[in-house]
Amino acid sequence: MPPFAVASGLMVLSAVVQVLDSVIVRYLAEEIHPFEILFFRNLFSLLVLAPLMPAGERALAGSVLWRAHGARAVLKLAAMTSAFFAISLLPLSVFTAIAFTTPLFATLGAIACLGEPVRLHRLLALVVGFVGVTVVLRPDAVPIEAGAVLALASAVGFAAVVLLLKFTSSRESALRIVWLNLVISVPLGLAMTVPVWSVPSLPALGLMLLQGAGGLAAQLAVTSAMSRAEASLLVAIDFIRLPLAVALGYLLFGETVELAVLCGGAIIILSLVLLFSRERRVAQDRESS
Repeated sequence: MPPFAVASGLMVLSAVVQVLDSVIVRYLAEEIHPFEILFFRNLFSLLVLAPLMPAGERALAGSVLWRAHGARAVLKLAAMTSAFFAISLLPLSVFTAIAFTTPLFATLGAIACLGEPVRLHRLLALVVGFVGVTVVLRPDAVPIEAGAVLALASAVGFAAVVLLLKFTSSRESALRIVWLNLVISVPLGLAMTVPVWSVPSLPALGLMLLQGAGGLAAQLAVTSAMSRAEASLLVAIDFIRLPLAVALGYLLFGETVELAVLCGGAIIILSLVLLFSRERRVAQDRESS
């Protein structure tokens, strides 16, 4: 099978899993505090990953990047916590559209914090992307509420996680980075959960097990897809998350279908395609020179 076809399938799998993850959070939030959902999600991801890790990769003493891993774990916990609260407050389609802005915030952070060059295509992508955000949120007509603020905070947090990943990925394998992140996140998540602890039902535990395994599978699927095809092409496939979120939000939770959300999400995706396609050309020009 051609590499792009395999990569496309992996991206579709990741998109479906990510939307189902949001559905599970929305469903469980009526029974379980988001802190506890987050703890079990990470715990089950850790338990699923443990037997897949090569013995040498599981050792905790081998890393010299504990500060970076610790910062990344804390930031990811904060971003996921914001995301889970946002999912409980926003329509799935709105949350999903805002989540697409993570690469835009990562680009902004790379320029501001890492000293990466300010290029015209980056500025254009940022402008177009944030126009898409205003179309989704319509601040001129609808007051921006806590859910939207939390969703944006989550996107910013995940962007910071991406920037830290750039630092650690050149020094340790992807599996080990995920492993160490979970090793740090699980006890931190437990500490967050203790004040709000409640005994989850067996169906809820089953859903969180599915969520943890699915989240890990989605992460590995994206990593594998990106190694097989151009990111600019795969980002467009990732857009299926938005119509899927619209459909499931309508069918499962009775959410209304808003044209503005679809249009705004499409504008954000367009900005990402512009960004990644131009970044690829810049990288190719740098390699050929």
